[in-house]
Amino acid sequence: MENELKVRGLVLRDVHTGEADKILTVLCEGIGRIDVSGKGVRSLRSPHMVSTQIFTYSSFVFRRGKRYYYISESELIDAFFGLRSDIDRLSLASYLADITLDLMPEGTVDDDLLRLTLNTFYALSAKKNIPLKQIKGAFEMKAADLAGFCPDLGCCRRCGAVSHREMYLDVMNGGLVCGDCKTPVILENARTDNSTSMIHLKLTSTVLAALRYITSSDEKRFLSFTLPENELKLFCDVCERYLLDHLEHGFHSLEFYKSMILEN
Repeated sequence: MENELKVRGLVLRDVHTGEADKILTVLCEGIGRIDVSGKGVRSLRSPHMVSTQIFTYSSFVFRRGKRYYYISESELIDAFFGLRSDIDRLSLASYLADITLDLMPEGTVDDDLLRLTLNTFYALSAKKNIPLKQIKGAFEMKAADLAGFCPDLGCCRRCGAVSHREMYLDVMNGGLVCGDCKTPVILENARTDNSTSMIHLKLTSTVLAALRYITSSDEKRFLSFTLPENELKLFCDVCERYLLDHLEHGFHSLEFYKSMILEN
């Protein structure tokens, strides 16, 4: 990289150091994830104080140092104020940011994932009439899609049935299994590899339609669907289970978000 970078970036993590400094993790268009030293940015006198807040999207000029980039110029684009006034939305944003950072280690570039995160933060901030469970689940499944481990939701992976009175998401194999094929699939797995656990999550036709919509839509329209209230919990649980099982770990920020939802 050149000694100076002119980029737009989303601040997804900050660590306070010293009296007024912090280290920022910024997701930048065309560059990916970089760590930036924010000297004095926590001071009220700093011209970069607003543009370097957590979950802000800003234009930056960075200069390269021996260990970190340093901020030469910055200008706020969007602060997503709406999500900061609501602890549920703020804690959900923290969880979604952790997913994004997990899926984009240093050295990788994924502008689609950046756009997905920005659009989701906008939805959280705008406080549109979209349930938080829907936003959370849709982000989890779309993030899995962009990361390359989206489930094949076209048809039963064994018999090819597109619809059935009972459809299950085969989490470990990333596909669908119909009610008629579920038992044969389990028996086949037991004969070939006893060490592989199988997780089959039963889907309603409405939840399956929502999953198909999310994985076929772009990052601007992935939230443009509706689910009845009694289907939201199933949808949310399925998306979370699928993503976390493929990442093979959980997140402290998810547990904090759940604790906030329960308290409120």
